Amino acid sequence: MILNMPRLLKHPRCKDFFRASRNPMILESVTLSAKNSNLLSGNVTKILKSLRKRSFYKAIEIVSDIGNLTEQNEILQILYSATVYTENNHYANLLKLWIDDIYIKKIPNSNKFITQDSFNTTYQYNVIIKLGFEYKEPPIKKEPLW
Repeated sequence: MILNMPRLLKHPRCKDFFRASRNPMILESVTLSAKNSNLLSGNVTKILKSLRKRSFYKAIEIVSDIGNLTEQNEILQILYSATVYTENNHYANLLKLWIDDIYIKKIPNSNKFITQDSFNTTYQYNVIIKLGFEYKEPPIKKEPLW
């Protein structure tokens, strides 16, 4: 007798997940931006690269091992804020949430009132996070027969 048991397959987008192959999967993603000027060290960019294609919980574990507490707290705050936004507004499940891409984008600040010299250009730094999650539509409530 052969039972049709779901097989565990590697998740198509994330290094850390395995999923059962029986259920169809709808992948969604959300791109968020966080303005931050405190994350400028080379260590932070290396850490952010290691978070790509990782599950949310594995990313939190990696960030928790950072020695510099200000960098650790800044990255954790950004990750938690993005996750709470995704969970509340897109009905994402934390167990099926991963960081698809994360990087720092340097944007020149062109405000002439702040910079008096045209030669001194200040920069604004944004942390761009693309979160992926498995989306299941909420079940439809059946109408009673009575």
